[in-house]
Amino acid sequence: MEITVTTNADNCRKDIQSAIDAAASAGGGTVFLPGNKTYVTSSLVLRTGVTLLLGDNAVLQQTSDENSYVRPVSTSSDCFEYVPYVPKKGHNFSPDIKWSHNWYHNFPFIYAPVGSHDFALRGRGVIRMMDCENGDDCMKLVPIGFYRCRDFAVEDVHITHYHSYAVMPFTCSGGLFKNLVIDNWSFGNGDGICLMNSRDIRVTGCKMHTGDDSVYIFSSYRDPRRSDWWDSDEPQASENIEIDHNDLRSNHCKAFGMILWGIDCPDQEKIEVRNVYVHDNHFVTLGNWNYDPYTVRQGHPPVTGMRFENNVIDAIECNFFETHVSGMEGFPSMTELKNPEFRDGRCFWLYEGDVSFVRDAEKPFCALRSDGARAAVWQGIYVEAGRPVEFWARVTLKGSGRLFVRDENNVLIAQNDLIPGERTANRIGFTVPCDGNYRIGIETKSSEPGEIMIYHTVLGNLARKYPFDHIIYDPREPHKMLFASKGITTDDV
Repeated sequence: MEITVTTNADNCRKDIQSAIDAAASAGGGTVFLPGNKTYVTSSLVLRTGVTLLLGDNAVLQQTSDENSYVRPVSTSSDCFEYVPYVPKKGHNFSPDIKWSHNWYHNFPFIYAPVGSHDFALRGRGVIRMMDCENGDDCMKLVPIGFYRCRDFAVEDVHITHYHSYAVMPFTCSGGLFKNLVIDNWSFGNGDGICLMNSRDIRVTGCKMHTGDDSVYIFSSYRDPRRSDWWDSDEPQASENIEIDHNDLRSNHCKAFGMILWGIDCPDQEKIEVRNVYVHDNHFVTLGNWNYDPYTVRQGHPPVTGMRFENNVIDAIECNFFETHVSGMEGFPSMTELKNPEFRDGRCFWLYEGDVSFVRDAEKPFCALRSDGARAAVWQGIYVEAGRPVEFWARVTLKGSGRLFVRDENNVLIAQNDLIPGERTANRIGFTVPCDGNYRIGIETKSSEPGEIMIYHTVLGNLARKYPFDHIIYDPREPHKMLFASKGITTDDV
């Protein structure tokens, strides 16, 4: 069945919803909204077997009439009543629950309820949320929200002027989000796609400039913000997720990452994140949220089987490296990487023994202390055979220590003793016998008490610049990612 909606109503909800319901009753079909027209409406409910197709430049505009909103109430397995309700206004619904955003309670603008399947929202149309000058007077609805649905698609839609998260598929499976454009948020937050406890999902070809996190995988258990339209009391694993060919830009947070909550779940397999393939994207930032505000327990759910390939990442937050991931693959395949520099303690180091870090530019960023036990710091770098490389460090040495280069099997490739004294400049030049990942670092040398204070480190080549564009991970500690930056010169020492 194909139904074209023709309406001039001030609020088009009833006309559009009636067409959707008629198509569902007929066993499925397409409901078409002709293009180059604005349809002012309150909340809509997608149904099993129905595609809502937006014509070019068709605009679904959220109404400001608070008395026209409805929520679906199931009367049987395939029938609904639409019960009037007034959405909450403002940002948060409870001062006692952190991040208790009202869109967790307000029903989504376009909603698919429990059990819906084989439906779609397609077309080069626009979802534009309500215009409002004051956030406290704004009815903040998530533009698209699904709960416990399967086998659906959202394609080619532009979501704009929104005041919440843009897309919230919760505990879903078999979903496709393709060629979405998301931009122009207001009144804080403004996340893009929040994949909570969902599996068999693909996000591809999307372009976003969001106010907060752009696309993230979210594991959750008994989230206290639960409402009439969703909860995370019975989660499922976030698995078999593909993120590809997206251009993701966040205003101040993570373009891509994970929110790893739910450590209280008795069965950790149900909130595990696994089998994630991330490739051919541009991310302005990459990072994770490991802090769960709803528990006193430490740690985060298991993360296994993440593969990265052929991405461009402008910056990586330290919290990404603090996340324990089993089976991480693919970071050497990065085509470009722009990170904090290989100096001043702003990039990630592996370490052994008594090592401390200080985030203060006026102080040594790292201290190694030895009282008979080895203390060492190092980073993993992908180095090509035969290319002359230099590692420089400015340190204050008490006792003895050295710069070192080791291969993946911890075999010493090169070393040079540190010069005793205050803030001495030290260097080691080397080439490696074969392409591969190498440990480059600083360590204490003897069993006598000693201390190495590191102020500055630089990696370069004899031509004064080495274009590192790889990052790698230590296969023995795959949760600790390592990286190098591009274009550091020895003039910086």
